[in-house]
Amino acid sequence: MSFASVVPVQTPPEDFPTVLVPAALREMWGLNAVEIDYAPVGFGSHHWTVTDDRGDRWFATLDDYAADPGAVGRGAELGSAFRAARALADAGLDFVVAPEAARDGSVPVEVARHRWVSVTRWLDAERLAPPETQTPGDRRAVVEVLARLHAATGQVPGIAVTDDLALPQRTALDRALEGGIRWGAGPYGDRGRDALAGGAEAVRSALALWDEASEALLAGRESWVITHGEPHWRNVLTNEDGLHLVDWDTARLAPAARDLWHVPGEDDAAVDAVLADYADLTGRVVTPQDLHVQTLRWDLTEVALYVAWFSRPHADDADSQTAWGGFTESLSSLAAREAAA
Repeated sequence: MSFASVVPVQTPPEDFPTVLVPAALREMWGLNAVEIDYAPVGFGSHHWTVTDDRGDRWFATLDDYAADPGAVGRGAELGSAFRAARALADAGLDFVVAPEAARDGSVPVEVARHRWVSVTRWLDAERLAPPETQTPGDRRAVVEVLARLHAATGQVPGIAVTDDLALPQRTALDRALEGGIRWGAGPYGDRGRDALAGGAEAVRSALALWDEASEALLAGRESWVITHGEPHWRNVLTNEDGLHLVDWDTARLAPAARDLWHVPGEDDAAVDAVLADYADLTGRVVTPQDLHVQTLRWDLTEVALYVAWFSRPHADDADSQTAWGGFTESLSSLAAREAAA
């Protein structure tokens, strides 16, 4: 998971004029946009829906790492992830909704320093039902797609990066737990400090568990597979052709559980069925503890990234409000695990 993968973006970028998007589409993909609308969806990236002069529809994305101190690495990871998705789609995996290659073969295209644009053909489909209303058949269908994906690892040698299992902004989180950061100006600075202090014991315990687990996982890298990274219901679309996976910016080689933990959601009763289906389809054994480790990683990542968010100046806007919700939800999740241990 990258920093961008959890940063909410409900508003258009202030310092990237929308006119630059159709200019990039025309120059790099030969697409003449006649209609373009900002789409306040998802996390980490800015999106626009586009209609070209032939009536075809597209989904354009801006991944903006200009303010990220690790921008060079982030850009390399993004390029590897999108090229891996493109390779999987070109190999015949029909559920992979991959970005289109530009006329020079680039995927994605850097249109300004540390700013990348990608474009995906529009797909007429609906999101999968949210976890609380999914049926066993819905979950089985997702597992089938993930089994096909993991079996295609041989299609991405030398393209996909290998997950290093590092928690982004770990240093900031460690410093915050020690009282060594100054919380940023804005409505959630002091509140963030107090919330972290209240959940500090659970966070420290979770970090210790993750450090131990990640060391063991790294020792078993030879069994890792190509993973989507975030195949939750918001990234799974469905139509008459079946299921489709979108949003491939975090694709990389990693443990299979990195994908599988998203499938049962919070339905503990569904875990055994999901893992049994996966074993039946792949012959691979993934345990409930493997899923637990990945949920732990997710919550720790969100806590760390939002600590970094609230330690900087921030506004009282839709993005900060969404960030606060994610921060407190993950703190609550870690506290619940600590209490149940």
